[in-house]
Amino acid sequence: MGFLEDKRRARHFYKYFSKIYDFVNPFFYSDEMRKTVVDMARVNRNSKVVEVGCGTGFTTAEIVRRVGERNVTAIDLTPEQMMKAVRRFPNANFLRGDAENLPFKDDTFDAAISAGSIEYWPNPQKGIEEMARVTKPGGRVVILAPRKPDGYLARKFAESIMLFPTTQQCVEWYENAGLKRIEYVETGPYFFWSKLVVIISGVV
Repeated sequence: MGFLEDKRRARHFYKYFSKIYDFVNPFFYSDEMRKTVVDMARVNRNSKVVEVGCGTGFTTAEIVRRVGERNVTAIDLTPEQMMKAVRRFPNANFLRGDAENLPFKDDTFDAAISAGSIEYWPNPQKGIEEMARVTKPGGRVVILAPRKPDGYLARKFAESIMLFPTTQQCVEWYENAGLKRIEYVETGPYFFWSKLVVIISGVV
């Protein structure tokens, strides 16, 4: 298990990292990636969307642009991160919550989106199953997962702190969660990382 896959350690890390997160994030997560994530959810102005692991609201911004604040529910484990998103989108619904135990009834949302969060989940399979559970039949579950850096030292350091699932592993998790019509996009390189992310979508 990577250092930040422990929920308690991740909470403490992001309590302090939240102070500089918005300055660092653009080096790893581009506007183009964010748009692709939400494109793959195929939402519209009437869609109710849950975002799992909203952080400071980078992906939230694109979801809000598509569906409006009141149709967005977002959760995060770290209140210091989430409070920045709350200030940006006061009419959205924000809850402190755990990806592996979502506090919602079955079939609540038209889509579930998570970008840049799965790498911190101790049990990614459970998190994907939870996202599928709270999504209505015919709705989409979309996740953005990071890829390993190519450089040996960067790769070893990254692997010590977080999870880097392969595309095949992501597909397997989706299949095990009962998702259908699975599609994915691998994108990169971006800045100094190569094969930065896989964005994967499946239908409940």
